[in-house]
Amino acid sequence: MLENSPILQHAAKIFTPNIFERIQKQYLVAESYIIKKLSDNRDDGMIGYLIYMMEDGERSDERVVLVDISTTTLVCECRMFRTLELLCRHMIKVMRLLGDFGEVSMRSIPDHYILKRWTLEAREREVVDVDGSVGPSAPSENDAGKGIAMRYRETTAMLNQLAMNMSMADEKDYNKWMGVLKKVCNEANKALSKTITCEDRRSVPITRLTLKGKSNPRSHGKERYQSTNEKERRRKKREYRKRMKSIEVVTPDDTAHSDGHLSDLDDNIAQ
Repeated sequence: MLENSPILQHAAKIFTPNIFERIQKQYLVAESYIIKKLSDNRDDGMIGYLIYMMEDGERSDERVVLVDISTTTLVCECRMFRTLELLCRHMIKVMRLLGDFGEVSMRSIPDHYILKRWTLEAREREVVDVDGSVGPSAPSENDAGKGIAMRYRETTAMLNQLAMNMSMADEKDYNKWMGVLKKVCNEANKALSKTITCEDRRSVPITRLTLKGKSNPRSHGKERYQSTNEKERRRKKREYRKRMKSIEVVTPDDTAHSDGHLSDLDDNIAQ
């Protein structure tokens, strides 16, 4: 939206479209903020800036941003970067001021505010298998760079989808495709077993690639685990049943208490 902004030009080159859109939104919101320099007589040598927005003659979203010029480090009071690890509008406002008129050049985003997982180069890294060994780099067009863990995940995803579809099919289709699946699996295992050496199996055992679910100590035993709210509802139901059983039902044949019972009943209805 702002092609002449050096900060946005730098962000567009390094960040993914989704992250860039979020940073651009913060940048545009920062346009309406006012910045004022505070006293720079701090003991730690940092300079403070007050950033706020004027709404109906009153200040809103008032924050203080501290800047260390020597290390180009910014600390905002809103803690957005610590929470979401994204630049906030207050930090961007200070960066624009320092980039245009300040003593330090901040016409681009400092390296320590660029997380690799938000960048376009996030996938261009070494693939680490489950056993800790480093495989080839990112996959290329001919899939020559795929590691064992990546291939295992892809195969598992396809088989899980197939298992879901087959489980919901009728008996005839299930038996038909189960026969095809067994045939394909047998042929694939025979062909692949000839290319995989014993050394390969010892280095990366397939059993270590399986995912184990977390054990829940509360779920052991025959009865399933019940939450506190569920236990409380069941307790109230039990008390209600006991209370209903303990109520004495007085019939019209009971002459000893019929008048008193009817009068109490009339009083209850009136209330």
